[in-house]
Amino acid sequence: MQVAKPDLTFIHILARAMYTHTVILRHGVLALGLGLISFGSSGQARLILNNNAWLRVDNGAWVVVENTATTGIQTLGTGGNIRSEGEFNRIRWQIRNSTGIYVVPFTTANGVKMPLTYEVTAAGSNEATASICFSTYNYGAIAATNWNNDLYRPSDVTHMYNYWTGAPVNNSDNVVDRFWEIDPGVAGYGYGTKPDIRLTFTYDPGAATGDLRTGNAITGVDPVGAQRFNAPTNMWGDMWPQGTFSTGAVNTVSNANIAAANFFRSWTLSNILEPLPVELIRFDAKCENDVVRLTWTTGSESNNSHFNVERSADGFTFETMGEVPGAGTSQVPVDYLFLDERPLALAYYRLRQVDFDGTETLGPLRAAGCSTTGTTHIVNAWDDGNDLNVLVHAAADGAHLVRLFDASGKEVWNADKVTITVGLNTLSIDKRSIAMGIYTIRFDGPDGVMVRRVNIY
Repeated sequence: MQVAKPDLTFIHILARAMYTHTVILRHGVLALGLGLISFGSSGQARLILNNNAWLRVDNGAWVVVENTATTGIQTLGTGGNIRSEGEFNRIRWQIRNSTGIYVVPFTTANGVKMPLTYEVTAAGSNEATASICFSTYNYGAIAATNWNNDLYRPSDVTHMYNYWTGAPVNNSDNVVDRFWEIDPGVAGYGYGTKPDIRLTFTYDPGAATGDLRTGNAITGVDPVGAQRFNAPTNMWGDMWPQGTFSTGAVNTVSNANIAAANFFRSWTLSNILEPLPVELIRFDAKCENDVVRLTWTTGSESNNSHFNVERSADGFTFETMGEVPGAGTSQVPVDYLFLDERPLALAYYRLRQVDFDGTETLGPLRAAGCSTTGTTHIVNAWDDGNDLNVLVHAAADGAHLVRLFDASGKEVWNADKVTITVGLNTLSIDKRSIAMGIYTIRFDGPDGVMVRRVNIY
């Protein structure tokens, strides 16, 4: 069937109020172009955009392409445009276990073409509806602070800052003002085994109407790389920015090679010199055989000369215990170990990370010691800015029910079967969903009940 209508260059798919519109292509061809819409009745589904035609998706609508071939979406003639500009304005491409190069011809609201290239280098699993859901958007109607990605981050992204300092320092000024959703896990359409992929991003580097707004620390000539947010672990920085940067009418980050283990839904492009957090993934302190073992892991490092290990008896005055060489620049996790062979009964430890140029950054605080006397009891509790930390000395191993109550006696947090071993143990509670105020922490375990009042600020 073919219907000709003059000057028809635009199709607008819109979802309103209590329902969502979906265009599903199962058989035949939907072709959009000057003077032509055609939908065939045979062959595989294809979306063809001719001669600069537009497909605009709004208000949570879907366009579904049930065609595993790379030709499922094509542009012909002078090209075509798909406008998403919303996290849930999605193209669902049912790629399944096919391989090849798939191009989504995204265009900005201002008409700048910024295609996204998704190449499958190693196939994922072959569920009947296994799809990748694509969308992209920038600051939209956000006004004077539109450089601040923290104001419009995707629903699964919890921060745009660096955990290394222990404080929420917004790093949005080092990030392109746009997000891309490349989602292999939408409910009902997800992959059991995700594929390995290679990505190429393009973006408009203009400050007036593009994706590098006034207020950013970076400009259109500063090299950026692709980073994704690891929602299960709440991290950006466990993967270094990927890809090769180049400038042009639109800027490009190409050949970002992503293994299945690093394939998560939310992506942006960050300054390779100031990436979204180069994180200290883990820092632990624990007494073992009358020695305090300090262990930590970094997700990635940039120009890291060394760590100074510092200790304090009171949590205020610190001395340097020793120095541990860093890995320089690394894009893989690195594990570290330091032994305090003359431990105190209770001491506080921290890391001072030092770059080759002398720049220093302090890490979070941990408490540990090798006291051999006393019963199981709460030694201390403190708010470090990110977490409520509770230090417990245990006379024996055991599992505890731990609960946090507000001033009215309402339980606001709990964890069952928290294992506490002989010696000093630190329990950290993420406080981001807990309001400021006075609380009571309670442990129920083999030695009875322990309680302590704590302040969250």
